[in-house]
Amino acid sequence: MSRRELARHAADLSARLGVNVHASITLEEALTHPSASSSVRPDNQRLEFLGDRVLGLVIAQAVFEAFPDAPEGRLAPRFNALVRKETCAEVAETLAGGRRRPAVLGDAMEALIAAIYLDNGMDDARTAIL
Repeated sequence: MSRRELARHAADLSARLGVNVHASITLEEALTHPSASSSVRPDNQRLEFLGDRVLGLVIAQAVFEAFPDAPEGRLAPRFNALVRKETCAEVAETLAGGRRRPAVLGDAMEALIAAIYLDNGMDDARTAIL
């Protein structure tokens, strides 16, 4: 991906997510599907791993705070519905502006969350998620 394309993606994502998404090596990695990776261009799988955990923490806290009297049995289904790969794919589809395979979109969304977390910190990651 050229620097110009990366900068365009970063600007578009910044506008849509309400946080400053940097045109960084981390963003480029987050947007790289394994089929497009190479020895000098890593794919987004490691970032997907981290993004899934950041997403889980932010959503767990949000559900915990939104339902202060709910027992764990009522919190868990709400949490699970929000962190499902399909939910991530739906959000990614609105950002990407086109239909792609849900699994690919969900993975990319989690990787993007990780890129924001690594480049900007937890506060911006939380803002982008919520």
